[in-house]
Amino acid sequence: MQAAMQTRRDSIPRALAVGFATTTLMWLCSYAAILQPGSLAGDLIFILTLVILVIGGGFAAALDRGCTNAGRAMRRGIEVGLISAVINLLLVGSLLGSGMAILWCLGLFASSMFLGGLGGRVAWMGGFGLSKNIDVVNWPGVFTAVCACLTFLMLVSGGIVTGFEAGLAVPDWPNSYGHNMLLYPLSEMVEDLQSGIFYEHAHRLTGMFVGLASMTLCAVLWSCDHRRSVGMAGSLVLLMVIGQGVLGGLRVTGVLTLTEDPSLLSPSTALGVVHGVFGQVVFGGLVFLAAMTSWTWMHGPSSKESPGAHAGRILAWALLLLLLLQLVIGAVYRHLAMDLQLEGSRTGHILMGHIALAAIVMLLAIINGVRGMSTPAGKPILRRIGLALLILVVLQVLLGIAATIIVLGRGPDEPIPGIEVVMTSAHQANGGLLLAASVLMVAWQYRLEKSQGD
Repeated sequence: MQAAMQTRRDSIPRALAVGFATTTLMWLCSYAAILQPGSLAGDLIFILTLVILVIGGGFAAALDRGCTNAGRAMRRGIEVGLISAVINLLLVGSLLGSGMAILWCLGLFASSMFLGGLGGRVAWMGGFGLSKNIDVVNWPGVFTAVCACLTFLMLVSGGIVTGFEAGLAVPDWPNSYGHNMLLYPLSEMVEDLQSGIFYEHAHRLTGMFVGLASMTLCAVLWSCDHRRSVGMAGSLVLLMVIGQGVLGGLRVTGVLTLTEDPSLLSPSTALGVVHGVFGQVVFGGLVFLAAMTSWTWMHGPSSKESPGAHAGRILAWALLLLLLLQLVIGAVYRHLAMDLQLEGSRTGHILMGHIALAAIVMLLAIINGVRGMSTPAGKPILRRIGLALLILVVLQVLLGIAATIIVLGRGPDEPIPGIEVVMTSAHQANGGLLLAASVLMVAWQYRLEKSQGD
């Protein structure tokens, strides 16, 4: 009886976690497919998008411990298809210029639910090979982790926008060239990839996806987690996401207006810097919330007194705060060099400061990583975080060196090569992962280790 009640209580957050994760992967594939217009690779990636929905439906059925018949398995898959269709309404608006809005929407829901249900049926037939007796998980925590991953992808898309200097490719907000943002025609968005409109508008749509996920997450945490602090944290994250969206809009227009008239707009580089850094803070907040809502945090071993806990916390906090400062300096350099087209002689001191601070951050990351790796065997989480810190900091240094060489080697009037965007965006994205690992180090040290003053 208790297991059945737990299964029913888990059903909504489980379906949301799988549905949002599936749709996130579908959006990622769609993004890649559009970058390959008319090519075989683009067509294959689009087909992969549909396959992902089938796989998502299958996982939804396989992860339901109470799934005892084919009908229930198909229902789990259909739920994923329905969730995906609702989210994908954010994209369908761009295809409605033909006046066939109702048919597009009906087709979206019918095909999504069919593919999801097909995946559920395949899972029931044993196609996924997953045991129904899976370990107990906290599904609201899994959904939180999915939202964090989605936010990370939004950071990546924002880095690509900055890398291509496409932050002002769409001059108005919240509209897009006078269209409602959700109704901006796909044909205009992809007409000329060199214009940067696709990258900027795709980033806006991803931001709306994150906003929808944050609103859903807030409701799930308040209804499914008994801890009031978690519900309040979910509400705070939602407010942060909303604020991040407003910052992104004001970065483009400078003022709250619907006009497209350039004479009435005043794009703000300062807000561009704040927008970029605050996005990383939002991501860090979601990562912390994902740790708090994980099954291990809630039901794992209690914290034990550790002689080095106080020093460890100081080192972890020092790494986290210096990483945030490093992100600020990096964002200032990128925006001054790209938005204002300032010469290297005027931004060189910022770059040197970024490099100098990187050396200190690298040292702290190594110290924290080694300390995490050397924790007792009963704390595998700290060991894994320590290993992640060591890997990420080495990768960050290598990406930073490569990005600096490529950026400084390009002339002021030369077009931006794709390799530069890849390297600078990867450097920024890996910095976000390093920030996430440092957030986890702080969080789990407080969760697992007690200092003598506690």
